[in-house]
Amino acid sequence: MLNYGKMVVVVCALVAAGSSAQGQLEWINIMTENFNADPSGQWSYSGVQDGGSQDLIRWNNAGYVDAQWDQSNFMGYGDPYVIQSSRYSRALGQSLTDTQTFKFSAKITIQSVASTTEFFQVANFGLYNLAHMGEDRGMSDNYSGNSTLVKDGSDFVEWNYFIQNESFGWNPNTSGIIGAHITGVDGDYTFGSIGDPYYHNTDMGAGNYLPVGTDLYVEVTYFGGAAGGDRRRAYSAVYTDETQTNLLSVNGVEQYYWTQPLDEGKSFSLTDAAFYNNPSSNWGGPNGTGVGTYDDFYVAVGVLPGDANDDGVVSADDYGSVQLNFGNTGAPGLPGDANGDGVVSGDDYASVQDNFGDTAGMGSVPVPEPATMGLLACGLTGLLARTRKQ
Repeated sequence: MLNYGKMVVVVCALVAAGSSAQGQLEWINIMTENFNADPSGQWSYSGVQDGGSQDLIRWNNAGYVDAQWDQSNFMGYGDPYVIQSSRYSRALGQSLTDTQTFKFSAKITIQSVASTTEFFQVANFGLYNLAHMGEDRGMSDNYSGNSTLVKDGSDFVEWNYFIQNESFGWNPNTSGIIGAHITGVDGDYTFGSIGDPYYHNTDMGAGNYLPVGTDLYVEVTYFGGAAGGDRRRAYSAVYTDETQTNLLSVNGVEQYYWTQPLDEGKSFSLTDAAFYNNPSSNWGGPNGTGVGTYDDFYVAVGVLPGDANDDGVVSADDYGSVQLNFGNTGAPGLPGDANGDGVVSGDDYASVQDNFGDTAGMGSVPVPEPATMGLLACGLTGLLARTRKQ
């Protein structure tokens, strides 16, 4: 007769021990911008102007980017809707895809936001593919019944600050979001979901907002090249310090957020960095608006030493990736580039060998502990075994 108790002990020991080591990601900066000098040679504006004939998002010679976020500028109703977003953007110089791990960050200072029940986002920023991005990022016309619809967002990873207050049970909150590539007009967005073990609700409660007049440091990481439960998720966090070690807490709620994993059958490619104003439909509340600044923006690519094929595990498959792409050159982390130097060479074989068995780690971000989840599974297994014996 099988001894289920002993089986459970053995399984639990294996889960707790794990079968591979976590490797330390190396972060390679591909863009850094402090806006101290006039960035007009690289950054450009596209969009509408305010009542004073100023761009909604514009460089200030004091060394930062001024921003106005306005739900109604510009939003026109009809069939089709007329929607014009506004953005201050710059080309990345390379393409980032859903198979890679990368992060981006900016310092944000909120000066004011309107008190409204409207589901409006302010302080939007992130990485996009402007050639694919639609104007209806907020999906304003999706339920309009119009015969002609404006294209939704496509190919982006973004951070948002929703300012709705006491609106159908929703209050101000922050989040990251992933926009998959679409071929039609209907957007395909991936965000967090109740029931997901990674889910963390950032709702600050009625009447509570991000602090105004305070420098906040926002970072978003997408784990496309990771292994395990964090694979293909985006993690966003708001910090109170430049070193990004102290999470912001508002009304007792820490401001970090996990999306669900992007489905393996979906994809995106990102070619641009941008700060955005996305106008959207008004549902009867006061117009959503906000004023603030952006500064100290950067983008970095995460490379797991030895992981030539970006699957989050250093294995025999990586030797094959080096061989297949041998001699290629390009941006760090290109296929076959196991050591992140931008060249696929004999050194990459050595990198695979030196790091064989490593898996991509996440660093110090709040997630369910793998051992805890494993022990929970073991507890359930034990309960089933006990029931079987009885």
